[in-house]
Amino acid sequence: MSSRAGTPTGAPPSYPAKSPVVAALSSQGTPSSSRAQSLHSSVSHQSTFSAADAARHLGQEHVAKTSQEMFRKISDYVKSEMLATGEDYRLLENMNIVTKERYGEMAIMAQELMQEVGKLRTTYSDFEPYLARIDEISQQADMISSVASELDEYTKALGKLSKKARLKRVSK
Repeated sequence: MSSRAGTPTGAPPSYPAKSPVVAALSSQGTPSSSRAQSLHSSVSHQSTFSAADAARHLGQEHVAKTSQEMFRKISDYVKSEMLATGEDYRLLENMNIVTKERYGEMAIMAQELMQEVGKLRTTYSDFEPYLARIDEISQQADMISSVASELDEYTKALGKLSKKARLKRVSK
């Protein structure tokens, strides 16, 4: 594939501007053979140096672009994590507010219940003498009932005796 349009990856790019050595050669016309030799060696040395420079430059550009992309993605990731954490904290805050309100309502209900229990205790203490009197009357009623039962049995026994006594008088 290509890292630049039309330039394969790893190949040096073609620069439209002439290198200083090539510009010097073309401006001087046809050089003499010894001078051409030295310029040629200088150009070929410059040309390999330029290819290495170009490759290094491409590598640095690639590293820079990749680094920028990496930092952007890490930044996006950290931002999204911070947003998610912020949302979690907002949710917790809302839950705490709702819980606080409910506990407040429950505290009010508990206070009202305590007041009602206090009223019931007061009412019970007010009715306690009456309840004691009712218990007393109930015991007396039980005693009267047992006396009435004994009296009934005694009356029946007297009735039988009276009947026997009459039968004895009549039979005599």
